[in-house]
Amino acid sequence: MSRFFGAVNTVLIVGLLGFALWAWPLLPGEIPTHFGANGQADAWGDKTFGSWFMIPGIALLLTAGIRWFRIMLPRRPGWVNLPDKTKLTDLPEPARTPVLEMLSGFLALIQTQVLVIFALIQLSTYRTAMGMQSQGIMILVLLIAILASPFLMVVFFLRLQGALELGKKLAAGLPNFSEK
Repeated sequence: MSRFFGAVNTVLIVGLLGFALWAWPLLPGEIPTHFGANGQADAWGDKTFGSWFMIPGIALLLTAGIRWFRIMLPRRPGWVNLPDKTKLTDLPEPARTPVLEMLSGFLALIQTQVLVIFALIQLSTYRTAMGMQSQGIMILVLLIAILASPFLMVVFFLRLQGALELGKKLAAGLPNFSEK
């Protein structure tokens, strides 16, 4: 799961940056800077490098940060903020692998969700600036953010429970491990 979403995220970030670079010279002097809950642009500003490339820039920083955190997970499992962190940190290192792999994959999935939202916002900004309709795209952004997030949290906790159980089973087979 982690590799698949890592590849998807690479395509998304390259596509987002490529689209922003392609669209930059085509944009008019004013571009939308905010969309209301109804999906309509409700604030406009001058086309500046910062106003147009802010979303791809944040996406790039987010991608780098999540990638770094995914690399650090095996080295620093105590950084993971779980409801009962000791269930992870009490496991011997080899038995943590299923939990850390699940967490890494989930982070990549959440990153995919955020990158899709960012790409849709960038597309909607471009379309609105060019005088095209984009209200449906912005409503889709709200739906993805509002409906997908709770679903993903339920999936996360169900998968976490399974990964912790697998970790306990692996730990039970290791020498010098007694459940606390």
